Amino acid sequence: MEVFMKYYNEAGHFPSNWGEKEIGYQGTSDSCPGSYFDGIQVKESFSPVVYTHENIQVEPDIQVRCFSYEDAGILVPRHWHNSLEILYIEAGDMDLLVNDLSIRLEKGDFAIINSRDIHATSSSEHSRIDVLQIPYQFLKKHIPDFDRIRFMNGSCGEARSDEALVYCLKEIQEIYIRKPYCYQLHFTSLLYELLFLCVNCFRLPAGEGGGSLNDEERARLITVMDYVNAHYQESISLRDAAAQVALNPEYFCRFFKKNMGMTFLEFVNQVRFSHICEDILRTDTSITELLVRHGFTNYKLFRRMFYEKYGCTPSAKRKETSGK
Repeated sequence: MEVFMKYYNEAGHFPSNWGEKEIGYQGTSDSCPGSYFDGIQVKESFSPVVYTHENIQVEPDIQVRCFSYEDAGILVPRHWHNSLEILYIEAGDMDLLVNDLSIRLEKGDFAIINSRDIHATSSSEHSRIDVLQIPYQFLKKHIPDFDRIRFMNGSCGEARSDEALVYCLKEIQEIYIRKPYCYQLHFTSLLYELLFLCVNCFRLPAGEGGGSLNDEERARLITVMDYVNAHYQESISLRDAAAQVALNPEYFCRFFKKNMGMTFLEFVNQVRFSHICEDILRTDTSITELLVRHGFTNYKLFRRMFYEKYGCTPSAKRKETSGK
């Protein structure tokens, strides 16, 4: 606790100007050339989509989700959740897309993803990422005006604040992994300190953040993403998706492409593709059966997408990963 507490001033508060600096890691999709954020045409050879999560079983009395994952390259398509999510890069690097902001994270960097923000991630080979997800109910209970608060996605521009946040994140992961007697006491105290730091040093001025989407547009996209994730194994028509948000198909096409950076069909294919790739690397199920299971009917298109991403055929990648 000493490292964190030293950032208080003599009056027991953070300096009044903390949290007023400009956000770091800003950029556009051009800052991640060739990444999967640009749509289906992926140029970089990211490694297979295989998840090896560690310590993901959260004890009920800590009220948050705390875990790490270490892998050869993970692609997670655009998604959202109500939780506040904080990432810390222990090793490797990650491309993070939050709303319309592209962020490149390297070893030692962190990112704060606000509740209900639409985001996607792609980590490189041998990356290790620590993740802390704080549920909306917990945040609302302890931060009454949480619905009106947004946090910076990265550095606040003040080194002491950044260091304090990283210290809390690393201590939270360490105490959760070791689980000493009554670890919940220390874990909870660190969690409260982390939130206090976020509120006082990383809070954006009212009305800032959130990208170019307004609340209605965000709600529509969230509805569509939820619909696709629930039905991607089935036949999904553009008309069905448009009906979910009460838009005519023609307007829906333009709306989706403008705000997601890809067509609706490309998004559906990306979701299906990520599930198929994961199963290719962790099961022995035939490629054809996996395509059918996950609703991908165009095998030629799938092979082309797979080759563009991994530089080889699905069978070759499965053999390479299994070591056989």
